[in-house]
Amino acid sequence: MVATGCNLTAVEPDLPDLAVVTDPVAVARSRHGATGAILAAGMLGIDVALGRKVKQEAPVVVAAATEPVDIDNDGIEVAVDEQTSVFAPPQPRSTPAQR
Repeated sequence: MVATGCNLTAVEPDLPDLAVVTDPVAVARSRHGATGAILAAGMLGIDVALGRKVKQEAPVVVAAATEPVDIDNDGIEVAVDEQTSVFAPPQPRSTPAQR
C-alpha cells in the first residue's frame, strides 16, 4: 500500500502466472518414452470412461489463541479441571543412533 495524502492506493507488482499446467501424457513421454505415453493415455481414457469425479481438497486453517509452546524445552502443563493440572517435564535429549 502506498499512502498519498489521505487516500490509500494499492500497488500491484507484476507477478508471474503461477498456474500449474501439466499434461500427464507429456510428462510420461518425457520420463518413460513412448511406452509411458501410451500407458498414461490409456489409463486416463479408462478414468474418463469410468466417470470419476476429481477429489476436492479442503484448505486446512489452524487458529491458535496464543503462540505455540516449545514442549521439548519447557515441558507441558495440561489443565484437567479447575483444581487439577498435570505437568510433564521436558525429556532429556538422546544422541542420534550411529550407522
